[in-house]
Amino acid sequence: MKTKFLFFAVIVFSLLAFQALAAGSDKPVGYVQEAKGQALAVRDGKSLPLGAKDGVHPGDTLATKADSSLQIMFSDGSILAMGPESLCAVDEFINEWGRDKTFTNKMKFTYGPGVFRAVTGIISDRNPAAFSVDTPLGAIGIRGTELGSLVQAPATVNGKPYGAALAEAFAPGANAAGILAALRQAALEATSTEAHGHINGWNKRPLAFTDKMGKTVEMAVGQGVTVSRERGSSEAGPMPDALTTAVKAAPISRSAKVPGAFKNTLGDTPGSNNNGGNSGGGCSG
Repeated sequence: MKTKFLFFAVIVFSLLAFQALAAGSDKPVGYVQEAKGQALAVRDGKSLPLGAKDGVHPGDTLATKADSSLQIMFSDGSILAMGPESLCAVDEFINEWGRDKTFTNKMKFTYGPGVFRAVTGIISDRNPAAFSVDTPLGAIGIRGTELGSLVQAPATVNGKPYGAALAEAFAPGANAAGILAALRQAALEATSTEAHGHINGWNKRPLAFTDKMGKTVEMAVGQGVTVSRERGSSEAGPMPDALTTAVKAAPISRSAKVPGAFKNTLGDTPGSNNNGGNSGGGCSG
């Protein structure tokens, strides 16, 4: 009888734990600090407009229209800024507070075409290998830094100029999920060049880029690389001029504050070990 009771208790506890995990995945892991123009998120196959104070969830694919930009703060204090006509997927986010749980920390983005600027937070501080970014031509290993990226868009997608194809995702009633998925696939197949740079940080934690040919290049502060589909990554050198110009369209503002609606899930100060826990996981479409 005692054995049956214990078995039943384990089953009930497991179900409650699963329900709690499922409920937790509905919580935002970040929010939009600042927004200009038009932006959207594809979440669970649905298109949602994004504006200031809107939440960002694991699994979201984010897009900005022409003359638009976003800045997103995540619960670990990481910041992502996106410039015009940019695509990014929040593939995975797990942020367990407390240094005794570093093995559970993970933050993974996938960049499509666009302009990006990112500042790492406590996840990278706890575990430098836990923050990574995939790009059409390689992968970025972030070791505690501020980085900038410029991913060139394909000239055309399904016979239309890239900008026109992206703009269709913002039209009322559009199949935004399908359009953004097609744009990301086109970038994987046809992006010709990228540029990445180590804007700020600590030279003992260099920014690393690994191209599709397996070559890894480390960048000290102030250095960058150019990448081509045919030749892979260059050696580290001065920040590419095209990148320096492009990241001005994705500025970082550190003055924005956490909206009251998100203090229960993100705490008063994202990136502080004194805040409450927050986690989520998933893959974007």
